Amino acid sequence: MLERLRQSLALRLAAQYALVFALSSGVLFGVLYWTLAESLNARELASLERQVRSLADAFTRGAPVDVIARVKNNPSPEMSASFVRLIAPDSSTFFQKLPDDWVETQIKSIPFGPFTVNQEVRTERIPQTALRDYSIATYQWATGWQLQVGRILDSRAVLLAPLQRAFALVGAGALALSFVAGIILAWRATRPLRAVSATARRILETGDLAARVPSTGSRGELALLVTQLNTLLDKNAAHVRVLRETLDNLAHDLRTPLTRLRGTAELAMQDAGDPAEARAALADCVNESDRVLHLLEVLLDISAAEAGALKLNRDHLDVRTLVERAADLYREVAEEKEITIIVDQPAPAACQADAIRLGQAVNNLVDNALKYTPAGGTVTLTTATEPGSIVITVSDTGPGVPVAERAAIWRRLYRGDSSRSQRGLGLGLSLVKAIVEAHGGTATITDAPRAGARFVLRLPAN
Repeated sequence: MLERLRQSLALRLAAQYALVFALSSGVLFGVLYWTLAESLNARELASLERQVRSLADAFTRGAPVDVIARVKNNPSPEMSASFVRLIAPDSSTFFQKLPDDWVETQIKSIPFGPFTVNQEVRTERIPQTALRDYSIATYQWATGWQLQVGRILDSRAVLLAPLQRAFALVGAGALALSFVAGIILAWRATRPLRAVSATARRILETGDLAARVPSTGSRGELALLVTQLNTLLDKNAAHVRVLRETLDNLAHDLRTPLTRLRGTAELAMQDAGDPAEARAALADCVNESDRVLHLLEVLLDISAAEAGALKLNRDHLDVRTLVERAADLYREVAEEKEITIIVDQPAPAACQADAIRLGQAVNNLVDNALKYTPAGGTVTLTTATEPGSIVITVSDTGPGVPVAERAAIWRRLYRGDSSRSQRGLGLGLSLVKAIVEAHGGTATITDAPRAGARFVLRLPAN
């Protein structure tokens, strides 16, 4: 429990906020305390300066006796509590007036023969303690005369002690309140982070890839983080699902040629030694090996294209040439299936592309269209130009692709229900999409005008 509290981000944030609050409050109080102390000190010094100048004006207009008269005739409490001294040019004290509390009078009994004489003894001292300060102001004339006025003042520390106590009490309460409020606010603010941690721990402990971080419904950086993390988890789950499906399909597609390869080899070994049978078995083994190698090569090409590592030998070419070659290549196959191939290329369509790779993509689309178009159908190949792009379209009059499967047909080794009986590896469309995207283009599928499927490749013109 203590370890969890020590690692709690909310507790650490609250402690940091409280520390910042304490430091800022201490600095604020220090500035306030210093300002008040200086203000009090300046006010007391200004009062002394005024008193000195008032007496100095009497000396300037008259004589020293005028200063003495003004001091003695001023019954104000301020004058009564003041020390006044007039110093002559020879540094002797011409006049001195002490406050009453500066003078202590004692009666001292002195024996004188059979009699006792009482003598009054006066003691002068400044009653200065730790709680009181002594301030003095001096005015000096050019003639050498000096006037000094002093006063006992309360200590600044004594005057400001209530403020210190009030700040200590209020500051301690505010610090405790800020710490508690900081914990509550930080705990609420870091709730999405705890949800993220709990979800990650659940995925690690149970392997449940369907686990998602609960949405708080709020706005802000953490809410955006939760949304982005859930999106990332959705994509990862989709990738894992596709990977599993790919591995399952790959295992299924490899099992057949490998089993056939093994069976052919076993039959060749069991043969009585007929060279013709052995050569036929070896030829079957080579064909099955080529089929497996072709499957692996196509998978490697798709992976390289998706990773951006597919090498493209780009050159300036007219796409119409590639489309014509594809049509000529499959025209004989189309005639055998009684399918008509129509090529519509009204204008030049030039771009920078790899002729071999792009031709491979167009060939796969034509092969795919012929595969699903029934006898008497039509396969149409068109090229067109749009602002900034070249469009290649391959349409057929086959059964088309259900809307629910249109996103899945581009995946590796995916074969829909209608294509299970057809030859192929389930990699043709995946390779088409990978090659087109490697060129910076897009591959999409829609419904053909006269039923069937319509594959559209868009390539950058430059």
